[in-house]
Amino acid sequence: MNLRHLIAATAVTLLLAGCSATKARISANEDLFNSYPPEVQAAIKSNRIERGFDSTQVYLALGNAHSTEMDGEQELWFYHQTHNQSVKEEKSASEYRDEMIVYESAVAAGGEGLSEPSAYRVVRLYRTSVCRIVRFEDGRVVSWEEPDGMWLDDWHQ
Repeated sequence: MNLRHLIAATAVTLLLAGCSATKARISANEDLFNSYPPEVQAAIKSNRIERGFDSTQVYLALGNAHSTEMDGEQELWFYHQTHNQSVKEEKSASEYRDEMIVYESAVAAGGEGLSEPSAYRVVRLYRTSVCRIVRFEDGRVVSWEEPDGMWLDDWHQ
């Protein structure tokens, strides 16, 4: 699978997961959801927010914020996204040597079909970014942004 297919598959998976979570939030608050006008319902179902939405409507559309803070008179809701990548790193010489000894012992004992140890290992790294900031004033959405490159941490295991 090439990178383009992997990115497309990941986007579809995230979209379906988001839709599933949105449906669950709507189902848990069905009477309230049904009281909203059709255009508000459509926005929530599409995981969109609009100016003037209250905190419950934002929750139904986007879920719980990962963190919140006050900025003067405005309340800010931060939504995070976890990114991951696989990195190939070289094993230490002693670690590789120990694995070779175990491998050679297994082969000498008649083990068939064993693959020789690799001098490399694949490590999965994670990093978190802020993907959306929603600003509320007097309990209503006044604006939102999707910042680019607003990282909360460095790559880590």
